[in-house]
Amino acid sequence: MKPVYTLGICNDETSSACLFKDGELVSAASEERFSRKKLDSSFPQQAIDFVLSNSDISFKNLSNIAYSWAKGFDVDLLPNYIERSATALKDSSEAYNIFLDRVTWDIKKDSKGRDEYSSWLNQQNLENIEVQDFYHHESHASSAALLSPFDKGVVLTADGRGDFESTTIWLFDRQKTQCLTKIYSAPSCDSLGYFYGRITGLLGFKPMRHEGKITGLAAFGEPHKALPLMKSMIKVKDGKLTSNLGDYYRPFFTPYSDKLIAEIEKFSKEDIAAAAQYHLEACLCELLDFHLKNHNISKTPLMLAGGVFGNVKATEALKKLESVNEVFVQPQMGDGGLCLGAAALLVHSMNIPIQPLKDVYLGPYTDSESYDLKSDENLIFETLVNPEEQFCKDLSDNKVIGLARGRMEFGPRALCNRSIIYKTSDSSINDWLNQRMNRTEFMPFAPVIRAETAEKAFKKFSSDDITLKFMTSTISCSDDFAKKCPSVTHIDQTARPQVVHQKDDQFMWNILKKWEEMSGEMSLVNTSFNAHEEPIVCSAGDCITSLKSKMIDILYLDNYRILLKK
Repeated sequence: MKPVYTLGICNDETSSACLFKDGELVSAASEERFSRKKLDSSFPQQAIDFVLSNSDISFKNLSNIAYSWAKGFDVDLLPNYIERSATALKDSSEAYNIFLDRVTWDIKKDSKGRDEYSSWLNQQNLENIEVQDFYHHESHASSAALLSPFDKGVVLTADGRGDFESTTIWLFDRQKTQCLTKIYSAPSCDSLGYFYGRITGLLGFKPMRHEGKITGLAAFGEPHKALPLMKSMIKVKDGKLTSNLGDYYRPFFTPYSDKLIAEIEKFSKEDIAAAAQYHLEACLCELLDFHLKNHNISKTPLMLAGGVFGNVKATEALKKLESVNEVFVQPQMGDGGLCLGAAALLVHSMNIPIQPLKDVYLGPYTDSESYDLKSDENLIFETLVNPEEQFCKDLSDNKVIGLARGRMEFGPRALCNRSIIYKTSDSSINDWLNQRMNRTEFMPFAPVIRAETAEKAFKKFSSDDITLKFMTSTISCSDDFAKKCPSVTHIDQTARPQVVHQKDDQFMWNILKKWEEMSGEMSLVNTSFNAHEEPIVCSAGDCITSLKSKMIDILYLDNYRILLKK
């Protein structure tokens, strides 16, 4: 029987493409990894070319194409928008004008991406290829639900905005053709994504890029001092997100009123970050809890997607809700993951079962075999048959290791296929290694750890917790772990681990076990293999460039150990 190949496309804010073969996700990549432009929002032509070539098919072999980024205004949102516009008008003419500005900008922003996609589509030969579009948050929701291991549950999405929505809640039933039923929607003017992004900008960082710095900085502050200010921006009331459109909040990353800037300056950066993080978690938990109780739902699996869920502390907070028993965060949670949801929905509509996501090693191979190491006179290289012993020896010699092997990860997390590895006992690493990579971070590095050791390292650890496999949540550390691994333990004694199971990654599991035996440490540092403001490395050439810039000391590239000549 002829395979069903489905191409998924999204073309803004980390433009990406993916390919499903029948119900299996076989390839996915973001344009930034090829163009080397961080968060590249240009049309993902190189990513499309990759996913097709990786399966050795041409465009004409496609069965269908699914698109998501900008479908337009869903008429079902009209009652929400009429009610919200009336509320804004009642509040003040300024609030109403801000509301209208957001709608106008949504239309203007989306038309660019939509026109770009339509232009590309018109240039293709679409004979025998079905084409479908899907709404932004519908795609976020399906990416989390259909790629999860769950058959039923609740889906929560949250981001800045997309197709005139900012936050949605859905009921999920895999057995139904219409597998998602929306039970809540917040308009784009009431956005937790914009709330957190505005705080990011107000503290001197770049919105939509440096929100993780705010999450890390929050642990150094006291949340309740500036909490009233956060509540004056946006809050949950009667099961709805409601923003205060005016001086304190606009559903845009900029500008900021003089009044808001003056209020922010009354507090330390740490206290503002702490208050914003606390308020984000509280809003998400209160909103979800309200609607779960309203639908008599308890002990449910929860699936999450949307840029807000790049916030690992928010995920941890939701995991602690009594009404939630399991959580899955779609690992490419931002808009780069919309292609997954659109394609998965189209495949599901054909009554083809979607296989749960096993890993995110969906991008290009390192192409190390085609890179001519011998011709580069600046390199010393050797082929290793059993690299674990040498790898751990290099770690014990205080070497920073760049590890690149197999297929590149899809999403913002490096999961030991494109990672920088170092020992966890050196607490000064957060200063000198970040400087070497030109990074400014308040969150410590993340640990990679064996599942067997994680039981001793983390409180209330469950080997079934999928968020820890994909590094999408924090967890509280034991005193023993914090003492032995200070460079990966935050000031609030939490960590954001990647937990490795032997059945999933024998190579990394072996290295970790040997390192434990050699050093007495419980984990290793795993940080993404990239310099500040650059995408994670993709090819062998990218890795060699990083070695030559001395960002790393030694490169483990597939079966090669590579150093620079002195």
